[in-house]
Amino acid sequence: MSGNLLTILIATIAGDFLLTSSASAQDANTNPVRRTLARFDQGDPGWKVRMESLQSVIKAGPAVMPLLVEALKNGSPSTREFAAQALVLVADPSARSALEQTVADSNAATRMYAIQALSMLGPLALTEQYERILQKDPSFYGVRPMLAAALARDDKPDAAGLRKMLLDYDLAKLDSARLGEMAPDFTLADFTGKTQRLSEFRGKKTVVLRFILFDF
Repeated sequence: MSGNLLTILIATIAGDFLLTSSASAQDANTNPVRRTLARFDQGDPGWKVRMESLQSVIKAGPAVMPLLVEALKNGSPSTREFAAQALVLVADPSARSALEQTVADSNAATRMYAIQALSMLGPLALTEQYERILQKDPSFYGVRPMLAAALARDDKPDAAGLRKMLLDYDLAKLDSARLGEMAPDFTLADFTGKTQRLSEFRGKKTVVLRFILFDF
């Protein structure tokens, strides 16, 4: 075998190995998401599993996009809803077309998440379709105000910041509050953007925690 042929053969084998290794790494990242989507196909598994599932989507990275778009188009109602919610965090422009179609989904929660996901991609313009939704969508207290808030949105979406907060969250703390016991410590940003820690108010003030609907 000549030197040139041997070089080509080695390069081909090395290339095949790199492609195989890359595919295996991608499968390792996306397999947990495949299992998650299959779980949602059986129905909504609950908010704890949803939080775990959203973390797995973020950990998988960009490779998960085709799975989410396919789930958004052809999944069960629960799967479509989860895929739309996950795309709020992923905020990938390649999903725009699928999200625009999902605004007409039969499930109100899926429509709401699709609208929110679209708002993460940049300002929304008032179209005839959006005008119809504002006036006629049957989800009077859900989809309509969500779209109104999305159309009025004038901030710069921070999907990367949202993803980081989700990845940093310790899932072991889920559902740890108990009636009659000391509240678990936590930090949240107030309406001015300042970070507040619950323990800083202990013994000083009464704390009222209020989540404002449709506040991005």
